[in-house]
Amino acid sequence: MLFVVNSAVITYNAALNRPAYKSSAYTDRHGTFPAHYANDGSRHTDYRTGTHCAVTNRTDNPWWAVDLGHPKAIYRVDLTASVITCRKSNITDLSILANYSL
Repeated sequence: MLFVVNSAVITYNAALNRPAYKSSAYTDRHGTFPAHYANDGSRHTDYRTGTHCAVTNRTDNPWWAVDLGHPKAIYRVDLTASVITCRKSNITDLSILANYSL
């Protein structure tokens, strides 16, 4: 699948449906919200509506990771944080780490 996003460079979503992991999986009456919901292609951010959205438990230093399969050149990273009633989620510190063996 190819996407063109406000540039002359053809890009694609390297993380789409790749194995994903996170520090915790939040569970409530709506269900459990696993890591792969963050890279399943859905752009919905309100987990209460039954849409797929990755949610972690409230914790210090939460993290999310995706296995891209092999080294890739990454030109852009798009992140979406949701703000919902009584719970505010802000990305205040971001680290992008590469971990691979040649």
